[in-house]
Amino acid sequence: MSIAILTQVYDEMRRLAIAGSVVAGGDFRLKRLIPQLEQAGAKAPVFTKVAEAVKAVVEGKEQTSAPALLELTTLVNAILYTQGATGAAGTLEPIETSNLDAPAVQASARVLKPLLEALTTTGSGRLEVIRAAHERQAFRDLRLVKPALEALDDAYTEIGDFIAEHVLPLYGKAILPELRAKFDLKGRAGHSRRLRLMHRLDAVGTRDLLKQALDSGSKEVKIVAIACLGAARDDLSYLVEQASAKAQEVRQAAYAALATIDDDAAVAVLEKAMNGKDLDLAAEPLRKARNARLLSYLLAAAKTELAALRKIKEKKEVGQRIDRIMTLTNCLADRDDQEAEALLLEVFTQRVELAKIKGDSASGPDLNSAVVQVMERGTKKLRNTLVEEHASLPPDDLASCFQAARRTLPAARVYEIFSPYATAKVDDKKKQRDPAWAKRAAIVDALGRRHADDYGSNQEDEAPVLDPRWLDLAVRMEHLGLVGHLIRPGHLLANAFLHKTFNEILKKAKQPHDCYEVVAAMIHADHPEATDAYLAVLEKFGVRTDYFAYWFGNLIVDLPKSALPRLEALIPTLNDKVADSLLGYMQQLREKK
Repeated sequence: MSIAILTQVYDEMRRLAIAGSVVAGGDFRLKRLIPQLEQAGAKAPVFTKVAEAVKAVVEGKEQTSAPALLELTTLVNAILYTQGATGAAGTLEPIETSNLDAPAVQASARVLKPLLEALTTTGSGRLEVIRAAHERQAFRDLRLVKPALEALDDAYTEIGDFIAEHVLPLYGKAILPELRAKFDLKGRAGHSRRLRLMHRLDAVGTRDLLKQALDSGSKEVKIVAIACLGAARDDLSYLVEQASAKAQEVRQAAYAALATIDDDAAVAVLEKAMNGKDLDLAAEPLRKARNARLLSYLLAAAKTELAALRKIKEKKEVGQRIDRIMTLTNCLADRDDQEAEALLLEVFTQRVELAKIKGDSASGPDLNSAVVQVMERGTKKLRNTLVEEHASLPPDDLASCFQAARRTLPAARVYEIFSPYATAKVDDKKKQRDPAWAKRAAIVDALGRRHADDYGSNQEDEAPVLDPRWLDLAVRMEHLGLVGHLIRPGHLLANAFLHKTFNEILKKAKQPHDCYEVVAAMIHADHPEATDAYLAVLEKFGVRTDYFAYWFGNLIVDLPKSALPRLEALIPTLNDKVADSLLGYMQQLREKK
């Protein structure tokens, strides 16, 4: 007897058993097998019984789904058991195990399948899938430990870095044996990530590997090993030596490690780099360092460069000086030192004079903008000073001023100060040549900027909520991006604007992501036509594309539960890959409270 069709039934019922019998009703994959089973039943009656059992599963109600699936499983397993053999030759041996220092979860097959594809295949859109899964804590499913470890070697650098930085640390020291087993001293990107991760999880236990990497590791591995040094006293002499290495990457790693050491020898090396050609390489370590002596050198270097700048006439040298001053200024970001605050205020008061200085690679306005950006992230006094001078700032600096105001002033006051820029009369033909147009564009851009765009940024550092009048203004401007960012449920004018805009966009859309912005806005607004809009895009593009879910899948979770029957009815008509990727999100919607 041919068992190919039974094997397919077995695969599908196993999938449903993992996903849960409640989703078995109307399953289109099982439905497709019924005609083949009935045809085979003409020759072997047992296939007719299987077809009837399949019908009971797909046509039954949710209350009877579990017994029906169990009956189908028992029947198919019994038939396959008589046609095959089980077991394996050899000696039974215990499986090596490690304790996971975190509670585990059980992710559904519909969540696991697209995530495993993202971890083990190539192509676009994978990072979004992995990030979404991490946010839902799906990686606490133990079945994902091995695939996540393998993803350290992913060809797409951002995926490997994300896995190493955010995913694998969840498993704690339990993954150390696997990391050590796969680690290759002569390896490249994936192995440098392994070394950094091992050091993060167990700095003391990884000490021997660091020494081996320093002696005989590849360039990439050696650089990571150098950056991991600094905890032991005997590291200092080695790091001082490596700060003079020929390779820039090695020197940069040495500076990063030296910045963590509170020792005169370490400070001396960083001071030398600051005053020499390695300023750019040492800039980030200098910004993070909090050594008082090093700060004094930093401020003195900035003042010296500023004084010299005013005496230089040759444009090439002017540009070089300004580049150095900008780098030194950026090293003062995120500090609350009174000395750094005083220097920044001093330079800011000189911005009119500095704006007149012209260089080839950089000029005075570039330096002014660099100072403004540092002030935006500085002390309350720096932010207040910046806001007080908003009217005198050029368009390029107005966005930073706006963000400083959001962190300093009440939302209503921010609206009163900056909304006139958005409502000002402008010349759309001149655009950037019209200062009013450029300032309006700067405020609109700032309104749409998210301070947590970069994954892992400090959520506590986000600016306070905006005044609700900004949404009214965005609707009057008919600015879809701004409306989508500021949208809130129950805004009648915004809902009317979104309805009109969706109809216009859908008519002209050539691909699904053309509609993403307006559909997302409608869903987040609890728009009464949000489900209709989502399904309209799905109907138009879901049959002929295979990447729909990368843009739209996560929006399903925010739809009302009343959308589920209509989504389920549409699934069998879609491209298989689209259908697979959407099912997981539909299950999340089904389980949402």
